[in-house]
Amino acid sequence: MTSLAAETRENVNAMSEVRPQRADAQRNRRRLLDAATAVFCERGLDVSVGDIAHRAGVGRATLFRNFPTKDHLIVAIVVDRFSEAVARGRALLDAPDAGEALFALIDESVGRQRTDRTLFDALDDVWLSHPEIHEAHSQLIATLDALLVRAQLAGAVREDVSAVDVLMLLKGVCEAGSSFQNVDPEIALRQLDLVRAAISTPDHQRRLRGRRPTIEDLNWPDPAAPAAAQSTAAQGVTAEGITGEGVTGEGVTA
Repeated sequence: MTSLAAETRENVNAMSEVRPQRADAQRNRRRLLDAATAVFCERGLDVSVGDIAHRAGVGRATLFRNFPTKDHLIVAIVVDRFSEAVARGRALLDAPDAGEALFALIDESVGRQRTDRTLFDALDDVWLSHPEIHEAHSQLIATLDALLVRAQLAGAVREDVSAVDVLMLLKGVCEAGSSFQNVDPEIALRQLDLVRAAISTPDHQRRLRGRRPTIEDLNWPDPAAPAAAQSTAAQGVTAEGITGEGVTGEGVTA
């Protein structure tokens, strides 16, 4: 009898561990994740948990019930972003056009990365080595690889390209998109098309989006102009990327 009671308690405990959150608890968690993402992107990771709770429209107690510390909240946001990308990628594995499916995930991921740029800029290697984040990121790379292999088998993408090659190229796209935002707000789309051209087979090329940037777009300072004028003119580009400021570790991590 004692053994049966103990077994029953174990079963109840196991059920309670997997029991889904109530609908209102799920809504509060989602509101906290969305609010924290928005506040972090606006003001960086130093924002207070009180500001996050206020933006979400919940009390601090509700926040701490869901996330014991701000670090737990940051990890949850990053994992959530990666998980969303993984879900989109897995859904695209059934798309009829394997090449378009791969590039659809790439476009969406870079677009999301641009939206969440401030948040992901603040995440250093310590964050990215966190077990939960590392696992979610590994799943994203595996999903990207599955889409890539499928596109290669369909003859849409070069056979000598790896998922890591794609990630490295997209890291450059994200940096260019932020550093040269003054040239054209949609410059990243054109750079994505250049990535597509680099890894696609000859029969799957297409025209680049947007216009061709010119040297005039870079707004280089006139060597004969006064130093103060040169400094002002150079802010259009050099302060963003050429001097190294604003160049981040941003890539397809969401």
